[in-house]
Amino acid sequence: MTTLILLAGGVGKRANLGLPKQYFRIEEKMVIEYTLENISGVEAVDNIVLVSNPGFIETGKSLMKAFPKISTVTEGGVTRNESIYNGFLKVPRGEEKVIVHDAVRPFTPRWVFERMGELLDEKEVVTTVNPITGNLIELEDEKVREIHNRSRYAMGESPTGYRYGALKETLERAARGGYLNEIPHDILLAMKAGFDVHVLHCNCFNLKITFREDVKIAEALIRILEERR
Repeated sequence: MTTLILLAGGVGKRANLGLPKQYFRIEEKMVIEYTLENISGVEAVDNIVLVSNPGFIETGKSLMKAFPKISTVTEGGVTRNESIYNGFLKVPRGEEKVIVHDAVRPFTPRWVFERMGELLDEKEVVTTVNPITGNLIELEDEKVREIHNRSRYAMGESPTGYRYGALKETLERAARGGYLNEIPHDILLAMKAGFDVHVLHCNCFNLKITFREDVKIAEALIRILEERR
């Protein structure tokens, strides 16, 4: 069995939309609804824990009827890692696998989740990466300092998957050690806990809605997808 922790706790400052971007409406639906429609169709996902911005808990709960895979809605924390921790507390004990995903990634191909579930049969932690297609430029004082070999790097994305025990140990160690909110990403917490983080090469379109311009891209894509149905 697999539970997906859907992170919707952000405030969306960079998008400057007047509300968290996951609850911003594009056409007739909120961004989070498009994401939930997508992952609800993933056979490998049995259960969804929705981690919501505290000011939108009731909005999150209102989605449970339309998306029955949502088992519970809980409040997000002050950081991404704390939101994952809060979500993990709602994951059923004895679960086999846990996948962490962003509510503002509505276009992640379903095969990515399916393949991640397969990889977690053998590996304890797997994260999604995409290739870097442009020049990887290191800056210093607003000038180019160096151009690196991009083949040695990848763009870190979401989802990230864990065996239940691996995520439990990762989060509990970080909480006990007092660095849960000090380290910026959960896969760094996993590495600090001694786990190897394997990669799933997506090589696909996996837009994360971050800026206002991304909303415009999402609007265009949603219209195209609706026209093809």
